[in-house]
Amino acid sequence: MVRHMNKRKLASLLGVSLLYTNPQYTDQARRKGKSGKKLIQAIVMQYVLLALIFTVLYGFMLFTVDFSKMPGFFTMYVGLFGLLAMSQGVSVIYNVFFESKDLEAYLPLPFRQSEIFVSKILAVTLTVVPYVLPLFVLFSLTAWQAGNWLVFSIVSGLLAFVLLLGILLFICSLIVLGLTRTKVFQKHKKLMTTGLMVLTTVLSIAGILFMQLSGNTSNIEQGIEVLDRTPFIPLLPVHWAITNPFSQSGLLGWGLLIGLFMILAFTIKIFFLPRLYEQLMTVSTLETFKKKKQKIGQTTPQLLRSYNWQLIKEPGVAMQIFSSSVIIPIVMLISFGSVLNQIAGGGMLPNRLVGVVFVSGVFLAYLSCNQASFVANLISLDRENYDFICTLPLSKKAYLKEKFLIGFLIQVIISGGTILAASLFLKLSLLLTISGVLGATLGSFVMSVIYFARDYRLLLTNWTSVTQLFQRGGGTILMSIFIVLGTIIGGLLIGGYAFATLALPFLPLTPLVIGMILLICGIILYIYKRRFWDYLD
Repeated sequence: MVRHMNKRKLASLLGVSLLYTNPQYTDQARRKGKSGKKLIQAIVMQYVLLALIFTVLYGFMLFTVDFSKMPGFFTMYVGLFGLLAMSQGVSVIYNVFFESKDLEAYLPLPFRQSEIFVSKILAVTLTVVPYVLPLFVLFSLTAWQAGNWLVFSIVSGLLAFVLLLGILLFICSLIVLGLTRTKVFQKHKKLMTTGLMVLTTVLSIAGILFMQLSGNTSNIEQGIEVLDRTPFIPLLPVHWAITNPFSQSGLLGWGLLIGLFMILAFTIKIFFLPRLYEQLMTVSTLETFKKKKQKIGQTTPQLLRSYNWQLIKEPGVAMQIFSSSVIIPIVMLISFGSVLNQIAGGGMLPNRLVGVVFVSGVFLAYLSCNQASFVANLISLDRENYDFICTLPLSKKAYLKEKFLIGFLIQVIISGGTILAASLFLKLSLLLTISGVLGATLGSFVMSVIYFARDYRLLLTNWTSVTQLFQRGGGTILMSIFIVLGTIIGGLLIGGYAFATLALPFLPLTPLVIGMILLICGIILYIYKRRFWDYLD
């Protein structure tokens, strides 16, 4: 598909697609005097830096496990990052293909449909790769641990990573392109787009929980018992290909990877590329509005509340924000989810860990509330309407408080719902469950205040793509650093606190820790009250 393309035309298309993946950073680079190749290089370097940071921070933890002897843990990590790639891939592919509004610019130019598809899928790849690049570390490390030569391990790891990532993105492309071609989607675009968001999110979370709930097993290696997880059978061929590439099972693994990659690529080339222009034009011009029943007798607060709920129900925005604020934190959190379970020896956690669960709830709120969450973008979602609303005889403070309460409610539902699901998995008592929900509620309130004020400070009302909102104030790089570092530091602190709780007297340790948390949160809220809420008067 790529071999017959003009490299210059493909590079030009890729450059344009990259400009759409991060428009705000593009504008910032242009204001600094960058243009042409230097502008594209600056955008690419941003993704390279993000990939390096994410790989170093998360890949460091992989060196503590011998994956060559633990196919269960190997397939679990491949599954976790694979689900992360798919959850991000579906939303990014939909936005890049159908929401970028750049097709009209291509129509008069001599570009083939295959060239446009490849350029857009490469732009999607650069967006998704930073989050799943630790798989390359995992593959290379596993091959080296199995006794392969280091250079060969790196090359084979890179090949396996490219094949697996290609398979995942091709599957995402088939899901999006296949769904948008159906008459049901074309008739109910908004409903079907929202359904796509919900379905991919639910399936990703269900897959993560399924792998986490899989049982344990043990292997005997050189007379030593090695504890492992039950392998996920569909991903075992990848382990065979990495550890024993020239054995019968290893060759079978490579054959399956290459074969599946080629089948999916030819499926897209034969069934979708010939009508890509027509499909993109059809979906891009679909009418997404419908006549609404007029509600009579509503008060001004009720009208504003209804308006704000309509903002967050916009499918393109909801898909990107929900996947970014839910899936990534859950994947990172699940990787540390067995800490408390191991402390309890697989049994029911004792009630003396009430403080630990409370802190865990606060920590979960930290992970789920970030610059890609609803509350962190709710003011900017008004777009030009915000300036109009500010001219009305309404209290700006009252209006923003109404917005904040909606964003805070969403964050509580997300973090509190995750705590309830975790309580079932960990078999928590009612006391521990309530403690976790209270911690998540407190953490959600504090983080919502911080990010709501940040949205006001970095207000952007002329955005054309939701990714522009995420790139404010440090962009995706800063968000990834906060999530990864927060996960590592938070996991260590929670694990250490749990051991201390079981080893030391309940009094005064637990009241002291909870008191410190409440004090820190109180100070943060007081600062934001003085510098943000009071400033609105």
